[in-house]
Amino acid sequence: MAEVRAPGVYFQPSEQRIPPLKLRETGRPVFFGITRRGPLDRAVRVTSFDRFVELFGEPLTDGYLGASLRGFFDNGGETCFVQRVARVHGAPGESVAASATRVLLDRAGQPTLTVSAQDPGTWGNELRITVRAGARSQTFLTRDADAGAANIQVKSTHAVTVGTLVRVHDDGVEHWAAVTRVDGKVLAIDPPLPSRFASAAPTYVEPHAFDLEIRWYEKSERFEQLSLFGASPTYVERVINERSRLIRVAALRPDTPRALCLPMEVAGLALAGGADGLEDLGPEDFIGHDHGPGDRRGIEGLVEAPEIDLLVLPDLMAAFERSRRFHTLRDIEVVQDAAIAHCERSRCRFALLDLPPGCDHEEALRWRRQYDSAHAALYFPWVVVLEGGRRRTVPPSGHVAGIVARSDRDFGVHKAPANEVVEGIVDLALLLQDGHLATLNDAGVNCMRPFAARGLRLWGARTVSSDAEWRFVNVRRTISTISADIEDGTQWAVFEPNDRRLWKRLTRLVIAYLAELRERGVLAGETPEQAFFVQCDDETNPPDSLDRGMLVARIGLAVTRPVEFIVFRLSQRLEDQAQDEEE
Repeated sequence: MAEVRAPGVYFQPSEQRIPPLKLRETGRPVFFGITRRGPLDRAVRVTSFDRFVELFGEPLTDGYLGASLRGFFDNGGETCFVQRVARVHGAPGESVAASATRVLLDRAGQPTLTVSAQDPGTWGNELRITVRAGARSQTFLTRDADAGAANIQVKSTHAVTVGTLVRVHDDGVEHWAAVTRVDGKVLAIDPPLPSRFASAAPTYVEPHAFDLEIRWYEKSERFEQLSLFGASPTYVERVINERSRLIRVAALRPDTPRALCLPMEVAGLALAGGADGLEDLGPEDFIGHDHGPGDRRGIEGLVEAPEIDLLVLPDLMAAFERSRRFHTLRDIEVVQDAAIAHCERSRCRFALLDLPPGCDHEEALRWRRQYDSAHAALYFPWVVVLEGGRRRTVPPSGHVAGIVARSDRDFGVHKAPANEVVEGIVDLALLLQDGHLATLNDAGVNCMRPFAARGLRLWGARTVSSDAEWRFVNVRRTISTISADIEDGTQWAVFEPNDRRLWKRLTRLVIAYLAELRERGVLAGETPEQAFFVQCDDETNPPDSLDRGMLVARIGLAVTRPVEFIVFRLSQRLEDQAQDEEE
């Protein structure tokens, strides 16, 4: 602290504290799937299967998203994201997703309010709207008001706020106005009074509003004392669009006299026009685009969810089986190529890919040869689950995502997600022989196999890369995670003076982080020098690099690699040979 000697101004320097780097949480997949409800083209966090049903409705019977999510949670996954896929733009005659809608009329017969289902889909056609007049109350003037007056004094301001529609009337004249200010018991109104109103008449002041109720099967929502004026705390758009889980509304603001501006009363009015947009679903609907904030779709739109590090596409196979715009297996390949390319660009994401339905081991090998990337892995064969007491074959990627999430949580991202029991399945669609398993594993296809006493297990942890350095899933994901941690944790250094003091601070920060990883078993090596090195000095930052505003650090890592083959050399020593040796 600064030494205080006499009255005056003293400066107390404080050291800038830089938060240490730490290993981020991993094993957060996003599932791309087909549903009839839920937000479109936005990754929504889901922490249980019940939460998924609440947000997206019951799974489609001919889709694979529901089974994949069950597999994820059965195998230890805790948090994932779900992104609904549907066709939203198409040529004339194509089926596109649309929200069920109904336009409400005011008492003059003019459109005043558009009510739409919260999300696109035929589910919205089952929504029913009821509009009623709000609860009535009244007060009266306590002081005479002359013609042209914009302020009136009332006995009570109960149920009156800014934006409230009021009816001022005596025995012969009425005037409708909106309250623009409440000051004690004085109301400022617009428009002003057209004639004189006497308090002794008496002159009554009645607030008017409307109630809106929406029902969807057993669910219902009710919003009371709504207003059509934006200044009101009960403005219909603000209240419903912030609180409702079923609908969205838009006020149309017609030029209707205030006496007739409230919506007409209706009971049980159905919304209409909702469509799912599934019949003409195409590869581009999964791939999507990134045209900036507010216009992002599909895989390319995942930039707004940085915590996601796994991509899972179970309903890509469902689209291939049901959609008219998936013509050949090439359409599946196009989407998987886009998923891999996205993961390579993002650097910290990894794709868990399924093989097409009905593949045997020869077809699996041919499919594998189409890819060469360290940011993806293929899993084979499909798995058999029980749904409603019936056996059903589904893609394995959801179950694998659960295993990866559980392994990351319990052991760390450096542990190969393999030799783990696959929970929630009763069989495999194809039982592979040892020779087929060896061929597929060597090619980079991760297989599942049964063990008599150890259950059905995931028996592979290879990427689809031809580079031996990136052969294993855990190596690629570990490097990606460390890179992302260092990138995020050193943002503070941008625009700092590029000198040796900064180099040393960065070096100390990264060394402390990597040393902690080595203690946790993420990095291999008996000593820190064997596990990693960090170089940030004159050699990595020559003068021409400094002139360009660049800071360069070289980091080397020794990542732990899994054991794939265990070889025991056994020899038998015969007794006669032992005696001969002794003689």
